[in-house]
Amino acid sequence: MSISRNAILLSLGAVLMAAFMFIDACTPAETSDTLNALDAALSTLVQNRSLAEQFVRDVKTNVDATDPTYPQVMEDYEAARDAYNHCLDLVELAAKTNDSHPAIARAVEESQNATGDFLTRATRSLRPSVDTRGIAFRRAVVIPEDLPQNLNRLSKRYRTQMIRQFDDQVRWRSWRQL
Repeated sequence: MSISRNAILLSLGAVLMAAFMFIDACTPAETSDTLNALDAALSTLVQNRSLAEQFVRDVKTNVDATDPTYPQVMEDYEAARDAYNHCLDLVELAAKTNDSHPAIARAVEESQNATGDFLTRATRSLRPSVDTRGIAFRRAVVIPEDLPQNLNRLSKRYRTQMIRQFDDQVRWRSWRQL
């Protein structure tokens, strides 16, 4: 079942409003800034997932499964999915341990590269190809740099709830699930 972006943002809004009482030792302005940053991060991560999933649906709909490029596109998607979800794992770990994990920058780059490879191959397999889908593939995936710090500003209880919510809404699903 697909959840609309508006429904996700509405549910996040309700959760964020409740978060005011869960943020550790922040001024009202800092609380507002943190919640705005988390809202923007969720929106960005939902867009990442939506973009990747739309390409999967396009390939499944328009490319015959017997076409030699089909399994290659599927493998590229799974590699991009694994890299992206690994990056989210590191973000969560950094937020939980209050440590700016140095591997996050590398994981973001690997995620962007793998996603760029997937989007490039998927686009080439679709007809018409690249001419109608001109985007900067390497930059298609954005992971906010301050996400671990903003998550860490939340109390442990609320941080766990927020991470769970992010997991439910932004982690990429497998090719077969789409």
